[in-house]
Amino acid sequence: MTPEQRYLFDVTGYLHIEEALTGFDLETAQAAADRYIYSDPAQYPPGFRTRPRDLTAEQAGNLPLIRYENGFAYDRSLEAMTMSPATWPIIKELTDNKPRLVSGTLSYQSYWEDQPPNFTSAGGLHGGPLPLLYRYQVKDERIFCNNFVCFFYLTDVESGDGGLIVIPGSHKGELARPDDLLSPDEEGLDAIEDPVFTNLTPKAGDFVIISELLTHGVLRWRRKDTDRRFLILRYVPQYEGKMSLPEEILERLAPETQELVSSAGYGHQKEITHQEVVTLSA
Repeated sequence: MTPEQRYLFDVTGYLHIEEALTGFDLETAQAAADRYIYSDPAQYPPGFRTRPRDLTAEQAGNLPLIRYENGFAYDRSLEAMTMSPATWPIIKELTDNKPRLVSGTLSYQSYWEDQPPNFTSAGGLHGGPLPLLYRYQVKDERIFCNNFVCFFYLTDVESGDGGLIVIPGSHKGELARPDDLLSPDEEGLDAIEDPVFTNLTPKAGDFVIISELLTHGVLRWRRKDTDRRFLILRYVPQYEGKMSLPEEILERLAPETQELVSSAGYGHQKEITHQEVVTLSA
């Protein structure tokens, strides 16, 4: 991490990395995501499905938020984002050079005409002090964070569109979050006018990295002419938990990514962590 990145992540609990992917590489990743989103669920390769389960494109148009499971493994262009040159040094530092990718879900959020009253697309606010699960500390000018998320954006988010909200600095909070801190209005979760929240507006090709301790949520999507598409990549240290990806997904992955998703002991050093830039095998 650069000194600036380290300082900003420590102060706010998140980083916004602009233009991590551009040009042809970004277009290739966007096209791969489109293939997954618009393909017939009956034709999904083994190990791929949606949440809610196996929706047709027409059905998906009637839901505001859809998860396409294991989307990172659908195409090498998406898989490469798990160790993007823009985020790899950060991933290594936050895990004390012992990274493990837990999951990589392709997400799709759109405007929903028939949104019911008090609908909250992402279960309200989450994150906060969970000392038995999450850790955050700074030692010797380096940051350790044992549970964090990288969002890789495939479409633009403009001011007023909706999407991700955070309370900067809340990753260091030690008090329980009040249940009524953000109450849905008559149209759903909305915090546009509340100054305590920051609504992040990444562009296609950007990354946003947040600690899971950071209080965050999702505003309903307001824009009718476009949607929000992004990969959710979750990381922990390699010695916490066990690898849980299905065998069909593992078989698709490059050897470097197979190593990234694998569990390992505290004293083990993965070969990929010796590399400044990881290039996936064909």
